[in-house]
Amino acid sequence: MSEQPSTAPDNRDTPEELLASVAALRRRTRTARHAYWLPLLLFGLLLAIAAPLYVESGESPGMRAARDNPALTGLGGVFLERSAALGWYWLVALIGGYLLSLLWYRWHGARVGVHTPTRGYVIAGIVGTLVGLVLPIMLRYLLLNTATAISNGTGWVTTPLLGIADRGMVPHLVIAIGLLVLARLERSRGLAAVAVAFAAAVVLVNVYFQTANLQTGDVNRYSFLLAALLPAPILLAGGIIALFTTGKRSS
Repeated sequence: MSEQPSTAPDNRDTPEELLASVAALRRRTRTARHAYWLPLLLFGLLLAIAAPLYVESGESPGMRAARDNPALTGLGGVFLERSAALGWYWLVALIGGYLLSLLWYRWHGARVGVHTPTRGYVIAGIVGTLVGLVLPIMLRYLLLNTATAISNGTGWVTTPLLGIADRGMVPHLVIAIGLLVLARLERSRGLAAVAVAFAAAVVLVNVYFQTANLQTGDVNRYSFLLAALLPAPILLAGGIIALFTTGKRSS
């Protein structure tokens, strides 16, 4: 029977070999701890499921009569016809998604014997969700109800953020921030790359709407669907790649 090579140090190892053994052990421990494929797939699926709520039922959004802001428009977006339903959906989906991720990491840590400290990740997600509920109100107040000097001085940040909120993409930012925190906790460059790419897609969508100079007739019932369709595949592809990579390493 052949013996498997071991990286465990013994008293015959040189200092260089001891350092190499410790480094190899750390890499294996870190790899065993990685389990971020599930949050990526989970939030990617939640984005895909939400896609129909970004589609308008009939007339162009620009031709719709003005109406009072429904509940939870901070998460659902003022510009969207189904903003109330989208707001409730994201409130449940975000909090549920982060809590499910917490349970997943606890189960995974018990199975492999190495735990990832995910409390900061869950706190970032839930706090981000709550902030997202009031963020548009604060931004709109800064933009419309403060002195001209203040509104002009803060407009460079309030206007883009308000555009993101009004298009129902605050939940995307909450997901991106949570994934960046998780990448830090997991010490994973792969997860960090997916999170940055996802955040870049969110910014790209909003830059398009802000710079395209769209007129009332240019915005149709499918225009806001771009908010869901462009970022979601990034999370799904990242989750699938991470799942297969983890499976190969564990086999």
